Amino acid sequence: MSIAPRYLPNYTLDDYQHWEGDWELIDGIPFSMSPSPFGLHERIVSRVSRMIGNQLDRNCPDCEVYTNLDWIISNTTVIRPDLMVVCGNQPERHLEYPPALVLEVLSESTRGRDLSAKRSLCRENQVPNYLIIDPIPRSLTLVTPIDETQFAASDSIQISLQACCQVNVDCRQLFDK
Repeated sequence: MSIAPRYLPNYTLDDYQHWEGDWELIDGIPFSMSPSPFGLHERIVSRVSRMIGNQLDRNCPDCEVYTNLDWIISNTTVIRPDLMVVCGNQPERHLEYPPALVLEVLSESTRGRDLSAKRSLCRENQVPNYLIIDPIPRSLTLVTPIDETQFAASDSIQISLQACCQVNVDCRQLFDK
C-alpha cells in the first residue's frame, strides 16, 4: 500500500483566499488556472454569454450570467467555471449555492478536470445543467441529474433554468465565424 496520499497537500478556503493568481481548489488540492485561455476558448465563452444573457434579459429577469465568479462548494472546494447562470438571489461576493447552469469550454489544460472532477461536483451538488463545450470536434454535452445528451455543431439546445425560464443555445453561432 502506498503512503503517498498522506503527503498530498490539503488546503482550505482560508488558504485559497490568500493566494495570488487564479486558482481552483478541489477537495483540498489546488489547481492553477494559468496560462489564460486561448482565443477560440474565449470567443466561445463570449458568444454563449451574450446568447444566454440576451435571452435572460428578455425572459428571465430573475437570472444572471456570470463569468469568472468563484463558486464556494465547501471549505475545501472552490471552482471558477467559464460561465454560470444564477437564478433567484444574486451573490454579492462569491456564489455559495448551486447555480442553475454551469458551463465549461474544454481546453488542453482543463479537459481532464472539467470532464471528471467538475462533472462529479455538479452532479453531487444537484446542479440542474452542466454544459460541456468541446471546440475541437465542435460538440456539446448537456449533463443533467438524470441524463447526458450529446449535441453536434448544427444542433440547437433548449435548457430549462427554472420553472418558467428556458434558454436556447444555437450551436452554429458558437463555432461559425
